[in-house]
Amino acid sequence: MHLNTPYMDGHDTQKTLRETLKDALRSKGISADKLAELTEITPRYIRALIENDAENLPPAPYVRGYIERIAQALDTDPDALWHQYQHNENINRSGERDLLPSNRFAHSKINKKAIALTIVVLAALVYLIPTISSFLGRPSVTITSPSTNNQTTATSAFFITGQVDDPKDKVLINNEEATVSPDGTFSKEVLLQSGPNTYTIVVHRFLGRDTTIVRTIFLTPTAPSTSTSTATTTSPTTSSSSSTSSPTGL
Repeated sequence: MHLNTPYMDGHDTQKTLRETLKDALRSKGISADKLAELTEITPRYIRALIENDAENLPPAPYVRGYIERIAQALDTDPDALWHQYQHNENINRSGERDLLPSNRFAHSKINKKAIALTIVVLAALVYLIPTISSFLGRPSVTITSPSTNNQTTATSAFFITGQVDDPKDKVLINNEEATVSPDGTFSKEVLLQSGPNTYTIVVHRFLGRDTTIVRTIFLTPTAPSTSTSTATTTSPTTSSSSSTSSPTGL
C-alpha cells in the first residue's frame, strides 16, 4: 500500500503511513508512548496507526483529528499523513462524507452575542429569583393586637389587628376572612366570652405556604360594685304638752 505524495523534504516518495510514522519517530528519537503523551491521544490508537491496524481505530473523522496532532508533534505535513491514511482501504468510515475541517482543534472565536445573551439571562435570574421566592414562599405577618399571647382584657368587644408583608395575602381569623388594606394592615372585631378565647390567625399566599399564629385572649370583666344601703329607723318622738287652764273669775 503506497502513495506518491510529497513528504517533509518536498520530494516525491512512496511510503505508507506506517513507514512515515516510524521514520519520524526514529528521527525525533521518541517512542510511541511519548508521542501519545505529547498529543494526548490514547496510546492504543497511536499503536494502531503505526501498525496500520484500522480495525482498532475510531471512525475516520476522529482519526483526522489525531493525525493533525501527530503531525504537529512530529513537525510534518498533516495533509500528507492524512492522504496516506486514506489510501488504506480498510479505514473505518462513519458515513459517506468523512470530512473534518483542518482547524478542528484550533481555538474557536468568542461568540460575543452568546456572551451578551448569557449576561442578560443571568441578570434576569438575579432579578427573578427573589421575586419567585417571595411569590412561592411563606408569608410574613405581625400581630399588633393582642400584642402577646394570653392577653387579658375587661371588654368583650375586641379588635384583632396586624400587618402582612404582601397585601395580596389572604388573612383568616378562625376561618373568617379579614379585610387586608393596601398597606398590608388588617383588623377584625371579635366578641369575647368570659374566660379564655382562642383565635387561630392563618395567612395564606397564592401558590405559596401558610403562616399560622395562635393567640388566646382572656376576658375578665370587672365585677359590678355593690353598695350597701343602711336603712335608718327613726323612732317617732311623742311630745306631750300639758296645758292648764285656769278659769278666770270675773
